[in-house]
Amino acid sequence: MSEATAVLRGLTFAALALCLGGCYHAAQNLSDSLDAGAIARSTDGSGAVKYSVPATSLVSNASVKLTPNLSLSLENMLIGAAIYYFVDPLAPNWEGEMTRLSEDTFSIAMRSKRFRSTGGDGEAGRVFRRNAEQIVREGGFGGYSIQAYSEGIESELIGAYRYAEGTIRISRR
Repeated sequence: MSEATAVLRGLTFAALALCLGGCYHAAQNLSDSLDAGAIARSTDGSGAVKYSVPATSLVSNASVKLTPNLSLSLENMLIGAAIYYFVDPLAPNWEGEMTRLSEDTFSIAMRSKRFRSTGGDGEAGRVFRRNAEQIVREGGFGGYSIQAYSEGIESELIGAYRYAEGTIRISRR
């Protein structure tokens, strides 16, 4: 994922938080919330009182009729869009950054996307070598040797991602 995409996702979450934060209604007491329609109150057959928050659904009960026998609810469409947004099946599995450290030394740092449909075991080494070969090919060099290489898994609050980093030294023709 590029930096621009990451920034756009962050801004989207910030805008969503601001929009939802604006929906908050500070009620002084329970009767104010009942009057404002923020809480629904009902009584069952035994006389027990039940409160529901929020009083109405946040997502309307709309649906799109695709065929005479098949319709798709707005709720399912929103869930599908959220899953697609986070998983992004069309995004590349790895993103990388290549940095020239000196005249003949390059650093390659790579990070996998967080949610993958496949395991990706052993994939980091192949992607690292592919990036090294790309540097050699595009620069017109004779070859390369790997000076340092490491890979692992970084855990975060939501999920984990694989990483690989290393340094290569190129040789002239």
